[in-house]
Amino acid sequence: MKTDWYKNAVVYQIYPFSFCDANNDGWGDIEGIISKLDYVRDLGATAIWFSPLYKSPDKDYGYDISDYRAIDEKFGSMADFDRLLDECHKRGLKVIMDMVVNHSSTEHPWFKEAITSPDSPYRDYYIIRPGVREGDKLLPPTNWVSCFTGTAWERIGETDEFYLHLFCTEQADLNWENPKVRQEVVDILNFWLEKGVDGFRFDVFNLASKVYPLRDDTAKKTFQKGAQYFVDGPRMHEFLKELNEKALSHFDCYTVGESYRPSPENAREYVKAENKELDTIFNFAHLESDNINGLKFFRKPFDLVQFKDGLFGPQKANFGEGWNTLVLENHDNPRSVSRFSIDTKHYRYEAATMLAALTFMGFGIPFIYMGEEIGMTNSHFDSIDEMKDPVSHFVFDLMHSYGMPKRLAFSFIKFGARDHARVPMAWNGGTNGGFNAGHEPWQSLYTEYEKINAEKDLAAEKSVYRFYQKLLAIKKTNPAAIGGSVEEYDHDSKQIMAYSREYEGTRLFVVGNFSKRPVQYRLPGWTKYAETLLDNYGEFSAAVGTVTLRPYEAAVLEVKA
Repeated sequence: MKTDWYKNAVVYQIYPFSFCDANNDGWGDIEGIISKLDYVRDLGATAIWFSPLYKSPDKDYGYDISDYRAIDEKFGSMADFDRLLDECHKRGLKVIMDMVVNHSSTEHPWFKEAITSPDSPYRDYYIIRPGVREGDKLLPPTNWVSCFTGTAWERIGETDEFYLHLFCTEQADLNWENPKVRQEVVDILNFWLEKGVDGFRFDVFNLASKVYPLRDDTAKKTFQKGAQYFVDGPRMHEFLKELNEKALSHFDCYTVGESYRPSPENAREYVKAENKELDTIFNFAHLESDNINGLKFFRKPFDLVQFKDGLFGPQKANFGEGWNTLVLENHDNPRSVSRFSIDTKHYRYEAATMLAALTFMGFGIPFIYMGEEIGMTNSHFDSIDEMKDPVSHFVFDLMHSYGMPKRLAFSFIKFGARDHARVPMAWNGGTNGGFNAGHEPWQSLYTEYEKINAEKDLAAEKSVYRFYQKLLAIKKTNPAAIGGSVEEYDHDSKQIMAYSREYEGTRLFVVGNFSKRPVQYRLPGWTKYAETLLDNYGEFSAAVGTVTLRPYEAAVLEVKA
């Protein structure tokens, strides 16, 4: 029987490459994860989302899967995973696996078989089309653009045919029109669910359905050539219902979809409980408030009103019909405390705790990325060679090819690189930040690990981790914090973010200053009877009516029915 256990859950995301390396070979591993499970539980998490642990050639670091039923040997064995699952469950931690089924690795046996012969039964597992001849030139089948690497098509050897890849060339898109592919996905989901896994995060799920026949995108203005033909495709809802009917509905599991720029209408439909598709999706619009049109490498002045639009839009749209998620960081984004025009040098603790309070007290499930709970900042990369992410290298090379000096191109990359989130976790100020015993890590070390690490934060008077513990205790147990309606205050303010949550007469008021300067703010009259549940300066009082909020100050107030 499916239950709603996820509605008061707190999810902690682990990027296995970089969490903890127990066998000192440079790669994070399952044994290392197990050694830190008490730390995750004690934070207040109730579930862990593991970025891919499957066998992979790592062209996109785990998101190119070559065997969906095998654990990559650098992380451990299937027996190790079974023990991880057991150790998580012993601690009351649910296990959420990453599932990447829009595409597979080109090293997957399906793809290898598909390109051996036009008559291969696996040919139709992928989207393979003949190129277009123009004189002596052989052009791709369409003008679609990949999210990572220019054209979305890659030629198959010396043939005239191409396969579609919406991401790296080594990530071939699966053909979801083929019922055999969909059955393969169902079987994979059931394999893990029968093991005892508690849910899935579906990577770029809303790209699986394409518009056929495939065609050029002739629109003059488009965010990405071809996107109108592969985002929220015509059969997307049908495909999700099929997965639910044949796999997900048979287990007490939870699903969250990584949505790629969905329309507001489709975003709501994906999570409507009555539709039986997904429990939640991620909404990232608020994370575009300091960059241009979601292009992470192109900085713009932080816009708090845009941040609020992106954060509260899904909360209001989904309330009463489905559930929501709340996100500040993940493996694809720079560190939040280094964004949003924040003065990290002087107010790292205040800013990290303000962001957490204002984001996670909203309507939805908090998703916390490893290191966020200790206020890890962006790393200080000195060169592109210290970065591993293929996207960082592609964009750097592209900028340079258009004549941009390398130093300038690198400054763009440093602003938005996914690498900031992928450096090894800072556990202490010792060798390699406690990630391992000294072997060179797969990715360059976090440059601030001696100053910012878990051991130091836990011992500090101003501990981000301890603040998170208090915040998450409220979030998991306070009925208004879990299921209360949301009402925003002073939306147009460029310094203050404020909102209330209300459930059966009990009201919460959440307020914070996004500025490094003190700001006066008049509290709603009803808060004069409020109790301060939590604040990051430790001296907040609602009784005075008008308060002076100090730099990055935040507070959570409660008025009981």
